[in-house]
Amino acid sequence: MLNLKTVSRLFIAVSLAGCGGGNADDASPTRDEPASSGAEAVVGLFGDNALAFVDLSLGTVLGTVPVTAPDGIVITPDGAKVYVSSNSTGSVAVIDPAARRVVTTVPVGMQPAGLSITPDGRYVVVAVQGDGEAVVIDTSTDGVVAHAAVGKAHTSLTSPDGTRAFVASQATDAPAVQVVDVPSATLGATFALDAGPRALAELHGVLFASLSGSADIAVLDATSGQRTGSVTTGGSPHDVRPTADGTAILTVSQTAGELEIIDPAALTLAASVPTGTQPHWIAVAPDGSTAYVTNEGDNDLAVVDLRARAVSKKFGVGNAPRKLVLRP
Repeated sequence: MLNLKTVSRLFIAVSLAGCGGGNADDASPTRDEPASSGAEAVVGLFGDNALAFVDLSLGTVLGTVPVTAPDGIVITPDGAKVYVSSNSTGSVAVIDPAARRVVTTVPVGMQPAGLSITPDGRYVVVAVQGDGEAVVIDTSTDGVVAHAAVGKAHTSLTSPDGTRAFVASQATDAPAVQVVDVPSATLGATFALDAGPRALAELHGVLFASLSGSADIAVLDATSGQRTGSVTTGGSPHDVRPTADGTAILTVSQTAGELEIIDPAALTLAASVPTGTQPHWIAVAPDGSTAYVTNEGDNDLAVVDLRARAVSKKFGVGNAPRKLVLRP
């Protein structure tokens, strides 16, 4: 026979089981959502007239900011500002990436295209294709401080010390890389090429220029402009940039649909990684382990493991993704 104390204990046990998840379903562990690493990219969506902010670990778009015909994109070293050229409005939009909003616009001239930023984040150099100029913006005031005449300026690259910009001129009769002083925009040497440069990279005093209408990347001395060689790619190379450790140059072949890894000493292709249709731009993770490639024709972003030399994942980001930068 049960005494009063025993009945009381049974009642408490049953009550606790009912309130505290006593059935089998309630007791099973909850499956957590994957955690974000916090790594984020800013991607220009030419087909959507917008910038997308993308969580790279989850492969999701966190939000967008309207920018008409987004072209060049750079970010300040502290991650506080993103600069985006709006090709059809003649301006550069200045965006607060934390708030995901345009804070101001800087008029620069007709058809601004590629951008570069000095390593200290003080100046942005804008290639203004329609007006044939290189325009220097002071990021402390977000105002234009200098102009230089550069025929059909397409993109730019700032030197490691931030005192010079290499501006790609696609002038039909005289394609070249034009050296421009920063911030005065005083013209320096002109490095003649046999085809219009599309994108530029510098590594250890050597300049690499992908060429329009060619499978080649031109290789030049960054001081004298002397042509020292070339690298033949899979066709229609576009973006070109060094790896984080400086042991390789990366480019995308729009013909082959792949990321290509170049040995900068031998000037040969060391490897290639298929990424998708019409790859456009590259961003490299600070630790050098990963490259991110926009595939304009597939509307997605490919994540490339540079050690394994393979795509680890792909995810959609919006229509016609072109340029991208990583948030620090």
